[in-house]
Amino acid sequence: FYIAADLAISKDETADYSVFVVAGVDENRIIYIKDVIRERLDGREIVDMILSLYKTYLPELFGIEEMQVSKAIGPFLREEMIRTGEYVPLMVLKHGGKDKIARARSIQGRMRAHAVKFDKSGDWYPGFEDELCKFPRGRNDDQVDAFAYIGMMLDSLIEAPTQNEL
Repeated sequence: FYIAADLAISKDETADYSVFVVAGVDENRIIYIKDVIRERLDGREIVDMILSLYKTYLPELFGIEEMQVSKAIGPFLREEMIRTGEYVPLMVLKHGGKDKIARARSIQGRMRAHAVKFDKSGDWYPGFEDELCKFPRGRNDDQVDAFAYIGMMLDSLIEAPTQNEL
């Protein structure tokens, strides 16, 4: 499993959502989106969610954007990992100055190659699909961002299959 997050540290009703995308990868390099959590959380709740997801899925890597780790939750997360003795394998993600559309290209390429599958029975799926279909003109893009980070993270680790390999 791999998990990527797009964090928004606020519970205000007008705030962005914190989103966590849980993905499994099989031996054929097919990505299976197992779960998507989309909630408004404060910093403490985000740290609790990260640790809970780690305990549940034991991901190989947990990707979080660099600024969100260093400026927002990093110190609290480190403190909790030391306190609990459970160390989340963090991968600090950098968007490299790319805009949201450019960041989404890696996962878009995998989807075009039919190398991404979804648990369509999940209660999260209808809202996830709706946001993906409306991107980049939709009101929200938090799920797209976290999903794009899955693609970026896996690009650095796992080469996408070609059409001939599928």
